[in-house]
Amino acid sequence: MDKALAELIRISNATGKDSALVQGGGGNTSVKTADGKYMYIKSSGTALKDMNEHQGWWRLRLETVLSIIKDKSIAQLDTKTREVEVVNRLLLACDDKVTAEARPSVETHLHAFLDKCVIHLHPNAVGAYVSAKNGKAELHKLFKDEKPPILWVPYTDPGFMLARKIAALVNNYQNRLGKKPAILFLEKHGLLVSAKSPHAALQLVRRVINRCNGRLRQPKVGKIKFVSQQIISDIKLCIRRAFFEATGKYATINYFYDDCFAAFWRQRDAQKMLLYPALAPDELVYANGPAMWVDKCDSDKIAGRLTSQINKSRKPSVAFLVRGVGLFVAAREKVTATIRDIVASSFFIRANAYRMGGVASLNKRQQSFISEWEAETFRKKLVSGSGEDELRDRIAVVSGAGSGLGRSIAAGLARAGASVALADIDTKAAEQTRNFIKEELPKAQVMVVGCDVTNEANVREGFEALLKNWGGLDILVNAAGVAPAYSLVKLPVEKWRLAMEVNLTGYFLMARAAARIMTKQGIGGNIINISSKSGLEASKDNTAYNATKAGEIHMARGWALELGKYGIRINCVCPGNVFEGSKIWNPEYIRTCAKKHGIKPDEVFGYYVSKTALNREIKGQDIADSVVFLCSDRARTITGQTLVADSGQVMVR
Repeated sequence: MDKALAELIRISNATGKDSALVQGGGGNTSVKTADGKYMYIKSSGTALKDMNEHQGWWRLRLETVLSIIKDKSIAQLDTKTREVEVVNRLLLACDDKVTAEARPSVETHLHAFLDKCVIHLHPNAVGAYVSAKNGKAELHKLFKDEKPPILWVPYTDPGFMLARKIAALVNNYQNRLGKKPAILFLEKHGLLVSAKSPHAALQLVRRVINRCNGRLRQPKVGKIKFVSQQIISDIKLCIRRAFFEATGKYATINYFYDDCFAAFWRQRDAQKMLLYPALAPDELVYANGPAMWVDKCDSDKIAGRLTSQINKSRKPSVAFLVRGVGLFVAAREKVTATIRDIVASSFFIRANAYRMGGVASLNKRQQSFISEWEAETFRKKLVSGSGEDELRDRIAVVSGAGSGLGRSIAAGLARAGASVALADIDTKAAEQTRNFIKEELPKAQVMVVGCDVTNEANVREGFEALLKNWGGLDILVNAAGVAPAYSLVKLPVEKWRLAMEVNLTGYFLMARAAARIMTKQGIGGNIINISSKSGLEASKDNTAYNATKAGEIHMARGWALELGKYGIRINCVCPGNVFEGSKIWNPEYIRTCAKKHGIKPDEVFGYYVSKTALNREIKGQDIADSVVFLCSDRARTITGQTLVADSGQVMVR
């Protein structure tokens, strides 16, 4: 490994693992090679702590990077054309065999004019000064004895224009003092340090942070107020409803409590401090600006405030500080921790900047540039994931998800973009389903919920776990089931009762719990009962199955009439014979079917396929596709209906 690359990984990991230096995974680093020809730099969207010799960096030809800044023709281009041109030129400057979606850091140009080792961070201690109206004067007093002196960089649009600004300032600085600056404070942005060695750069960063922190007020640790899970769940549903009503988008809602949140809301002017717009690019890009102050959770009022933001061409808040309770974040799981860290940093910075002459936030023009900046959009996409999946960000529960149709349906919902809770009495099987989904879809949001659908308390606990994790519910698929195959005269009463419990009581308990959440949430929803063709046309030697599957259909029709006024749609899917991964089609059941039809066990599957009009075996994905359709907006007028997915064996009449 090249010495410069090893040094880059060292300083990156050291800073990235220090929470005092890095919030939300932000920051970047670079190291130039000894011959001055190349520069290794962190790639965009990579966390500093995650960098290693195989990923998270690019090597660029330094002269090519410098030529971008020197090219005056680029500055004449319109903003969008200019930024795309710069991105393309940076990619052309890359000189390595790295193949990845990530790009060189969006701030590569800034590093090119500085010393060998460069660390660029957004620590709270620095943010308090660079986001304060009197921050520049305070920093010059604080570092008045620093040799060489610090360099203050007035706010400039990030990217190419900031790189040009720094190039000019560094050139003037060098002409005056005969050397390059070692410490640069970037207004409304962060800190840049540069040194001749990794050790010197790391020492310099920590010295700057310690000195800055020495003049700042740290949050006071207070007593943690107990808040019941019921209150937290109610607030999640309230915020989720408000967010959906204002934006038309589904979101998972996550809850956080930290001493710094409580310390902030206890301050007299806390609400006033949050009225200032975003302080820095990261707060705008990831958190859509400052957290919304909420005294009391009223979904209509919150929706109104979000709508007002949108009408003013602002991004709607995704973080909500509920006084006395904690922070609620409406975002995908992967980006939630980043938003939490950025918001926590913002609280600290706002409180200290407020005492330092007032808060200096981004103005409307600056916000507009950052919101439209292609490089930041790309960076957020890498962190949070993107896509136009049909069920994106909807929250689903699938019972019987440990095997067979339940597993296939859960995977189908995940492919469509939903966050899926895998409910099953067999948690090991559910874990296998989770692994199956994550292997195909590493970014999928999946959780396992141990749940006996026949146990009322167990069902309640399962949905409580769902709300605690994701804060809402949009889809329930009842897929857990049993099929005791006996002739009437040989059917044991305990098998009859088992079928009633699992196939009817289980569906009822799950649907009741789901309906209670959906009605409280107030944004509609979908409940799908997985019935069977046997629920429409009875099959021989299947008394319990016939009765329960027919009952599931009729229950769904009644629920559709009850819940339609809440925008909740209830439908059934009646699969034909799905053999793939099924626990129902076990060897004993296959032998029973073979005996019933006078054929050999190995002929059973072919026999049932031959009874369909399409002469086509039904796969789990076929049923999953039916479920996804019924849960999608394409089926928005369909409720109380039965969709038969059996390759044409039973015709609905």
